[in-house]
Amino acid sequence: MSYLFMKAEDIIHIKEKLNGNSELQQTLKNKADTLMQTPPLSVTFHKSPAASGNSHDYFSEGPYWWPDEKNPGGPYIRRDGEVNPNRFNHHFEDMQTLSDVIAGLAQAGLFLESDEYMQKAVSLAEIWFVNKATKMSPHLEYGQAVRGICDGRSIGIIDTAQLIKVVAGLNLIEQTGKFTEQIELVKDWFRDYVYWMNHSEKGLEEKNYFNNHANWWNTQAAVFSAFAGDDALMNECFEKYRNDVIPNQTNNEGAFSDELTRTISYFYTLFNLEACAIICELAYHKGVDLWNFITKEGKGIKKSISFFKPYYINPFLWPHQQLNAHKGVMREWLPMRLAALHFCDAELRRANQFRRKDMKPFTATCNLGLLDLIQE
Repeated sequence: MSYLFMKAEDIIHIKEKLNGNSELQQTLKNKADTLMQTPPLSVTFHKSPAASGNSHDYFSEGPYWWPDEKNPGGPYIRRDGEVNPNRFNHHFEDMQTLSDVIAGLAQAGLFLESDEYMQKAVSLAEIWFVNKATKMSPHLEYGQAVRGICDGRSIGIIDTAQLIKVVAGLNLIEQTGKFTEQIELVKDWFRDYVYWMNHSEKGLEEKNYFNNHANWWNTQAAVFSAFAGDDALMNECFEKYRNDVIPNQTNNEGAFSDELTRTISYFYTLFNLEACAIICELAYHKGVDLWNFITKEGKGIKKSISFFKPYYINPFLWPHQQLNAHKGVMREWLPMRLAALHFCDAELRRANQFRRKDMKPFTATCNLGLLDLIQE
């Protein structure tokens, strides 16, 4: 298997950058040494209210659902954009930690040439995905449940978008020729999971959803199937991006129509752009150009980036609702970094540099790992 998200020359360039800066190299080592302290993680370590009673089943509750003050003890009610801090979130948080750690250790292991870091990443993956006593069931039947309404929803599938980091990290390790047997067993889990995504009732409902959920289903399915070696499904996802996501989710200006209606529309616009950027980047490394794809109406990611660019440069110009003004507003985002690269956009590059000027190296993450170790 080839690299899914990088080219060999990108890796050489980043290694040269690190080797030429001992302070930066030490900062990455310090980051990796901290990640090495991460304990084992598993859904089985936190008992959940999942209806199945199976400790291996992932469970989460919808973030925007709250108790109804007018009907205490009754079904929860939705408050879009307002996160309920008292929901069951242990499995999501542990998956998030797992994904960040595996990606970070894999990147550090590759660029610092450390088997120790890569071994730790693989060991954490084995606990979550392979070992019989601790592995997560390869489905999300109980994702984003709502108290008093349902035991799980199709839109819970978006929770596993963070596992793209796991795939990106293990793919880097795999290219070194090490730990291949262990990684193959992790691939078995992803084969089972992507099959469930593409055949179960909840999976198909999410696949055919109308907003960022369908986009993230498609991006996840593309990445997971590419990792698992299912090129047929991966290519189907590329076609869905061309024939469904871009034509039906973007308007003639390039905006994501439904995301503009959200209470945190700035965040959701960038969030949806990230799903597009990841599948475009995967396709690019598979020899398919989705970055420059346009429909007959002129729609495509380039147009969507162009629509959003003025607001990325100056968020205060954003004319739509953004309840939590700080959420996602000022950090650097992966789609804008990759767009600056693919479209040779100096303005975007300067905007990205401005957004990270006060960030310490190797603190910003994205759905492909540590942002500082993604080509720009």
